[in-house]
Amino acid sequence: MKNIITFAILAFSIQQVSAACKQADAKGTWITYQAAFVTPFSDKDSHVGQCKLVVDATGVVNPASFCEFVTFQTDQMPTGGKITVNKDCSADINLDLGSFVGQVQITNNKNAFSGRFETETVSGITNGVKQ
Repeated sequence: MKNIITFAILAFSIQQVSAACKQADAKGTWITYQAAFVTPFSDKDSHVGQCKLVVDATGVVNPASFCEFVTFQTDQMPTGGKITVNKDCSADINLDLGSFVGQVQITNNKNAFSGRFETETVSGITNGVKQ
C-alpha cells in the first residue's frame, strides 16, 4: 500500500511539471532582460535593456508597461503589445517597440522564459521572470 501511495504521488507530480501551457499563463508582471546585437548596416549600437511588462489573461501587454535601454536610451519607453502562449509552452512576443518580435520558451513552472528577438535594426536574446 505504501508503494502504491508513493507511486501515485510521483505520477501526480510528474503530470504537474509537464502540464501544457495555456494563454492565461502569460498573465502577471514580467521583468525581462535583453542583450541586443547590431545587424549589418544599422546605425544603432549594441545594447542591453530591461522591461516591465504587465500582461492580462488574454496576453495583452498593458500600455503602461515600459522598457529602458542602456547605451542609447535611458528614459522609460512605454510599450504595449501581445504575448501568445502555445500548448508546448513556446510563446510569441510582439511589442510596440521597433517591431519587437520574440520567440521564447516558458519554463515548466511558468514563471520564467528564455529566447530570442528581432527588431528592425537589432537581434538578440531575451529572458524574463514573473514577479
